[in-house]
Amino acid sequence: MLPIKKSGKGTRVIIVGSGPSVKNFKVPRGVPTIAINGAVDWIERASFFFTLDPSDENKRRMANRRRGTQYVCALPDGAPDIPGVHRLTRVGDQTTRGPEPENHGSPEWWLWRWSAMPGLSEEPGKIHSGNSAYGALGLAYSLGYTDVALVGVDGTQEARYPGGGEPKNLSHIGLLFASALPQIRVVSCGQLSSIPQMSLKDWLASTQE
Repeated sequence: MLPIKKSGKGTRVIIVGSGPSVKNFKVPRGVPTIAINGAVDWIERASFFFTLDPSDENKRRMANRRRGTQYVCALPDGAPDIPGVHRLTRVGDQTTRGPEPENHGSPEWWLWRWSAMPGLSEEPGKIHSGNSAYGALGLAYSLGYTDVALVGVDGTQEARYPGGGEPKNLSHIGLLFASALPQIRVVSCGQLSSIPQMSLKDWLASTQE
């Protein structure tokens, strides 16, 4: 498999999920995007597709790839390759998550429950686990992007856009994205309150290249 190629020559990228804040989002001209899971089904243009979840639905997406989009999946050691898809190694499982927090159901407990790994991996080819949006931030970091905007990454339990099912518990992702702030500039253009918030218009103006 050829190495993953950075899209464009700039430092900024938009990670696009299926949370409620993505409604009415239009891809800005000239800005690369990383579509998470089902966002690739409806986004006008995706530079990358990324997932940590090789579900049947995502396998279908990876088997029916869009022209001009690089497909990336982070898989655990030992999992088989997916034809035509760039493979990264997913880091984080029950052996790495430490003791169970006492406050059952708290964001910290869900961080433990999903075997999430705070901070972004500095090892080439490796992505810290947590959820696919956070894995996409790890991909952005590994490719050299330094300014990231999140659209549709809200950490709520609202139904996925457009008209999809409800997500798993996402209360832990605020902790994950906050843990990455020493390594990368990332802002929420939606409802994730654990990191700086900014409108997409203001983010585009402040990162103009």
